[in-house]
Parts: sequence; structure tokens; C-alpha cells
Amino acid sequence: MRGVVGRRIVIPPELRSGWKIILAAAALMAVTSGVWYSGSVLFVPLLAEFGRDYAATSAIFSVFTLLTGVFGILTGHLMDRWSARRVILVGGILLFCGHALSSLATARWQLFLTHSVLTSLGVACMGWTPVSVHIARTFHERRGLMLGVASAGVGIGLATFIPFTQAVIDYAGWRMAFLALGSCGTLLVLPAAWFAFRPGETPSGPTGVNGESARAAQPHGETASDQGLGAALCSRTFWLAAATFSCLSAPVQLLMTHQVAHLVEAGQPALFVAGLVGLVGLASTIGKVFWGWLSDRWWLESIYTTAISILGLGVAVLLSIGPSTARGVLYVYAILVGFGYAVSPTLSPIMSARFFSGPRFGITFGVLHMIHLSGGAAGVWAAGYVHDLAGNYRPALFGSYVSLGLAVLFVWLAAPRRLAAKSAAERMTPR
Repeated sequence: MRGVVGRRIVIPPELRSGWKIILAAAALMAVTSGVWYSGSVLFVPLLAEFGRDYAATSAIFSVFTLLTGVFGILTGHLMDRWSARRVILVGGILLFCGHALSSLATARWQLFLTHSVLTSLGVACMGWTPVSVHIARTFHERRGLMLGVASAGVGIGLATFIPFTQAVIDYAGWRMAFLALGSCGTLLVLPAAWFAFRPGETPSGPTGVNGESARAAQPHGETASDQGLGAALCSRTFWLAAATFSCLSAPVQLLMTHQVAHLVEAGQPALFVAGLVGLVGLASTIGKVFWGWLSDRWWLESIYTTAISILGLGVAVLLSIGPSTARGVLYVYAILVGFGYAVSPTLSPIMSARFFSGPRFGITFGVLHMIHLSGGAAGVWAAGYVHDLAGNYRPALFGSYVSLGLAVLFVWLAAPRRLAAKSAAERMTPR
């Protein structure tokens, strides 16, 4: 982040003037993750309210995940034409409306309309797609680190919103939890979008909605997808990257949605488990910054492999937990899962930008993100369905190892290191 001229420390101009964007992006990701993963603590009271049908209740959050990805395509399209501020402000308003209506639901099907559809549209407009696209276009030095710092907000959201939501559930019920979550989230989103995401301007200078400055300032080791989404869809790289994201997202979303229910069934107190999810968030905060920083220095394939191995160890610890398990083992589980899963949200925009950065990156990333979340949606629903059949989550957790192994295979086949090596060779070639 810093260079030294003599004894004077020089900070790159885009970092000096862009700190507000990074802080606001982290706040947006904190709200997004708080809303997203509050499903893990809302899941149990919804089962009690509407009947213990794990598959049907899981489907509320599975469809939410899927539609967030589908709406991400629309958001990416809007990001190619509108300012980030406008898109995010719309998302903040929809977020409150979705949660307010969810608090009034009297049947499970109503939550499919309010939470799965309306809230997912709000999250798509204020979450990972607009944040990733805006940062990828804004920062051209240490982009991986900047995305890592912004995505660290996810961990902060887990560490704060999940225990907060559980506390509200315990004292006032799940309806008030929906209302409190939506109100707090919107109160953070609207000022963050208004003050930090100024239209028509980036730390590197003016940027029109056609992305001209992004085209001119692409960093080394990246390709411009100037031909748009059609060309990307016809490339082998696109589908290998999409398969990597999807196969990793399935076990990640399975864990993040069902871990509370699994641990409560294993005999752990609900409020303690909510705090444990907060520790997952804190560990992921460190992990996101670390993986983002490392992505500027190391092969992405190696980073994925290392992080997925850590996540696999976390799943193994989770499978061993019972009612008499020592608290230290539970803390180890939270740290392993938080640090390992952090690679998924952090590296997906980094690898996407490395392959497809260009004036139409918004729509291309939106489609990749939709496929990413489709895998997560499948993992969430499948875990609930398997629980209905087997009476527990163990078969689903064992099955997650297959998906993790496929993610490692696909990222090595995509081979983003080849692009970086080719760029390095070109820079060393005399002209």
C-alpha cells in the first residue's frame, strides 16, 4: 500500500482519496451478511412457528440465495448504466420493505414473497455485485487487498448482526427480529451510499457509465472482456470459473444457514451458538483481508486450495461436536470455518476481474455471481431435504467434501496463474 521515496512515505493517490469508498463498502457488506446469515438463527423459530418441515423452511432461504444471484444480473446491468449510489439507495429502501412485510407473515408462503423475493432484490442492489463492480473499476493498485478489506465487512456483520438477531428473538420473538434487522440495516445503508458513492467520480478521476476509464486503466495480468457477456459465455474460462464458485458456494451456504440448527440439535445452547457464529464472522474478517492481500502476491489456485483445506478441517470438527464437547473445540471450529470460507466471497470478484475486466464487467460478473449463488441455494435446500430423510445433517456434511474437492479441481483447470505469468513475460519482453 505504501511506497518510500527517500524517507518520505508516499501513499498512492487512489488510496488516499478512496478510503471513504472502502469503509462504506465494508459497511454495506456487514449489513448484507447480517441480513443473509440471520437465516441461520431465524431458521429455528420459523420451524417452531410454521411446522418442522426442514426442506420447506430451508427453501425460503434457498430461494432467497438463488434470487439474489438472479437479481444480481439486473444489478450488474444497472451498474453499467447507473451510478453505484442510485443502485444502492434503491437496495436500502427495498431491504426495509422486505423485512417489515416479513414481520407480518402469518404463513410460510408469505415469507417466500417478502423475504425470498423482495428482500433478495434489495440485497442484490446493495450487496456484493455493486460493491465488487465499483471497487474493481475504482482501484487499480492493490485491488485484491481493497476487495479483501471491503469484504471483511461480512465478518463484522456476522459478529454483530447474528448475536443481535438471536437476542431480539429471545426477548421479543422472530417478528420483531425481522423488523429490527431491516430497520438497522437500512439506517446504515442509506447514509453509506449517499456520502461515499458519489456519481460520476472515482479516486482515479471521472468515470462515465460506459466505463471508459476502467478500460484505460486495467492493471497488468488482466484481460478486457470488451466483447461483452456473449464472448464470455462462449469461453472455457467462464464456465470453469463459474463451476469453481458454485461448487465452493454450496458447502459454504450449507454451513452458514444450517450450522445453528445442527449445533442446537447437538446439544449446544442457542444463544451460545449465536455468539459462536459471531466468532466465525470475526475469523472471516481476518481471513478476507489476508486472502485479498495474498491474491496480489500468490497464485489464486494455491490460495483456493489452502483455504478449502482449512474449511474441510472445520467441517470435520463440526461432525465431531456433541453435547459434552469442550468449548475450546467449538472455538476451533468457528476459527477454521470463518478463516476458510472467507476465500469464497473474497476471491470470486478478484478472479472474475482478472479474466473479464472491461467496460461490460458489471453484467458479466452479475451472471457469474448468479451461478455462484445458485450453487449456494442448492446446498441450502439439499441440506434441509437430507435432514428430513435422515433426521440429521451428517450425510449432507459428509457430502460437502465432494463439492469442496470439485472446487479445487475446477480452479486448477481454469488456471488464472497462466494469465498472470503471460502478463509478466510480456512486461519483461524488450520493445
